[in-house]
Amino acid sequence: MLEDSYDFLFVGDYTHAVDAKNRTAIPSSFRRSFPTGTDDRVVLLRGASGCIEAHVRPEWRVHVTRLRNLDLYNEQDLVLRRLWLPGANEIELDGQGRVLLPKKLTDLAGIGAEARFVGLGPFFEIWSPARFDEYVAQNARLYDKLIKRLDGRRAADERAAIRGGQVQRDVPSAGNAP
Repeated sequence: MLEDSYDFLFVGDYTHAVDAKNRTAIPSSFRRSFPTGTDDRVVLLRGASGCIEAHVRPEWRVHVTRLRNLDLYNEQDLVLRRLWLPGANEIELDGQGRVLLPKKLTDLAGIGAEARFVGLGPFFEIWSPARFDEYVAQNARLYDKLIKRLDGRRAADERAAIRGGQVQRDVPSAGNAP
């Protein structure tokens, strides 16, 4: 499945200027990570926590497939579809690697003269720098707990692989760490 693929991976944190026409350059490291054949297009839409989500086409298709699997008659699923999909915009990068940020999305995200690009693996987010700093400050205390949770998931995955007969000796766990 694409979400487990490392063919493209967006990592890092970059701040770029937004010009008077609402254009900003996507970080070059992100552009280099675009999968081959995506035609330098991104899907921009309302993200969680007051940001803009940005997806390349193959990863976007994973989300659309998940939406298709939602119940058409479940009210919460309909609310998600109605709030998420209508605001999605497929945008082509210009020759300078810039993307035109839709005004509706920049207003929702509070983006002004600068935009913060935050890599989240298979997709990235675009934030107001001040809003992202505030988000990090509000959630920094959770980091130690969450990183331990991630390590706990890795250990659980290793135990499951061992039970399934697929021992992964190259991944250290708490029991065999150096």
